Amino acid sequence: MKIEELLKDLDPVTIIEFKNYILDNLSKLCSTKNSNSKIITKFRKEENTCKKCGCKLYKNGRTTSGIQKYICSNCKATYSETTNTIINHSKLSFEIWKNVIDNLINGFSLRRIAEENEISLLTSFRLRHKVLYALKHFIEDINLTGEIQSDEKYFSINLKGTKPKKMPRYSKKRTSTNSPYRGISHHKICVVSSIDENDNLLLKIVGLGRCTTDMLKNSLGQKINKAKSITTDSASAYQEFCKKNNLILNAIPSGFHSKDIYNISEINGIHSQLETWLSKFRGVSTRHLQEYLDWFVYIFTMKKRFMLNKIKTESYSNIIINNNYIKANDIFISKMPIDLNIAYAEYHYQS
Repeated sequence: MKIEELLKDLDPVTIIEFKNYILDNLSKLCSTKNSNSKIITKFRKEENTCKKCGCKLYKNGRTTSGIQKYICSNCKATYSETTNTIINHSKLSFEIWKNVIDNLINGFSLRRIAEENEISLLTSFRLRHKVLYALKHFIEDINLTGEIQSDEKYFSINLKGTKPKKMPRYSKKRTSTNSPYRGISHHKICVVSSIDENDNLLLKIVGLGRCTTDMLKNSLGQKINKAKSITTDSASAYQEFCKKNNLILNAIPSGFHSKDIYNISEINGIHSQLETWLSKFRGVSTRHLQEYLDWFVYIFTMKKRFMLNKIKTESYSNIIINNNYIKANDIFISKMPIDLNIAYAEYHYQS
């Protein structure tokens, strides 16, 4: 039932009393042990079926904290409301999870998140990446339609957090570029960046070096839905890609910013915003770069879809119910999005 329906028959005096009661008791009302479970129960829309055999689940009592448990009618596997969500096995309160998600939307640093929520720096790191991992469902649902602007953004390889004995090359001071090669080489990470006429944004790591037709096929090719045309620079990879996908190619000549009525100013503007946004993190590890790109896409998209005062509440209900759980220890050993054997072949590196 919507809040408007609950309040429509109340008189103004009762509404004011209700408001004052909520304000005075907000923390207490939201701090129950099963607060997060209540959110999952309310907002989750998928069928209550067993993940192992697909049979129906039946209620099977509650935990001591009030979280609903379920059991499969066939294989007898047991679940709870929080299974496979970011709050699975978490003892942190609703208030801390809410604050962390709010802090992430505001782009706070790990240290500031830790200080504001009175948690350790390590816990702050783990919570951030659990939330970013939960954004995968949201990002996977984004498709590009109509007229598209596309370009590539290149990043240097960043091995931040890698211990010296595990480095694929000799350790050295981090600078604006760690590559001995000038320009675009196999030491550069290629990110395909595309935005359509409806402000749907795609930022995807596709490999090393210059963008190829295969890179576009494995990233952009899986995201286009009823697309008409692509406006991009003079990169040859797009010619074959557009031909195979029956798309009109509007290629901007090298050295120019526009051609007739076509330009790529919007996607280039996104690149500028992305650079500014990433700079405050003082270097992002390549291992986690895609998660940060997804984070940027999420904030960009939410600001286009919702009013500012609703972004945080909408985000909390979406992120909490997502079935995208990652163990804390797995965060540190997540797979590299690039092949270091290719990137550091000259160092005779073998992972």
